[in-house]
Amino acid sequence: MRNRHPVELILLSVVLALTLSGPSTAVADPGKPAAQKSFEQFVNSWMSKLDRIGRMNILGIDIMPRDQGFVGRYVCYGPECKFSIKETGSHETPFVGLLHYSEKHFLKKGETRQKTFQCPGMLTKKIRVTEIFRFTRGKWVY
Repeated sequence: MRNRHPVELILLSVVLALTLSGPSTAVADPGKPAAQKSFEQFVNSWMSKLDRIGRMNILGIDIMPRDQGFVGRYVCYGPECKFSIKETGSHETPFVGLLHYSEKHFLKKGETRQKTFQCPGMLTKKIRVTEIFRFTRGKWVY
């Protein structure tokens, strides 16, 4: 193997780093329509994760004795949401995305632990959540 010039080594390492990191969806500035579509896909993935967390919360509900019976509380998110993107004027972060959804607190009551677990949850509180994501280096980042 021949000795390589330092510039060649730097270029080779950059190419290797990009190759080894896998396929990239990075785009410098995709334009607003492409960024909007990209954010919609990101939001769908984000809300799916929150839905899984909510289902795990229901299954892992901690049921406690209370007032001649039992109660359990849990939190779920969405599924309804609204989102939008805004241009920032920045070259590095050309867009920010806003996601609005609800965090819902539920209560279950029953005469036994089993009946409490089986009863439908009663909505006790609904909190509006706004999350802000930035579009940096071609990716949506929390």
